[in-house]
Amino acid sequence: MKKFYQLIFAACLCLGLAHADGQPEHRITAEQAKTLVMTSLSPQQRALPKVEAEQYPPPKNSRFLFFTVSWEGTTNGSVVVGNYAVDPYTGDVWSATSSCEEETNKGLRALQTKVRATLHLSRSQYHQLKTKGPLCD
Repeated sequence: MKKFYQLIFAACLCLGLAHADGQPEHRITAEQAKTLVMTSLSPQQRALPKVEAEQYPPPKNSRFLFFTVSWEGTTNGSVVVGNYAVDPYTGDVWSATSSCEEETNKGLRALQTKVRATLHLSRSQYHQLKTKGPLCD
């Protein structure tokens, strides 16, 4: 499953990194953010039937991309796994419902390293761009 998400992410990177004028994009795409969210899930969450992330409109003036992750669940409808916010400038993934909780795991950190490399984001630039999550005071 991990290889699958890495393959999807690599394809997204190839398709979405350049503007029409050939300049690199300094933000990740919604599809790349979705892949980061899916990678942030635990192995048990990723194994749920028909688990998927769907983007939803951000609150006014938010810099984050927001996603709800749900799975097939019961016959009465889907069950929400969680809500997540992704910083498109850094690839940081945050819980969109728990105050100031940044998501992390080994696979996500590896993917974020690749994202930041494609953005040509140095460690010092990353630290300059890094912000608190959407629910931090």
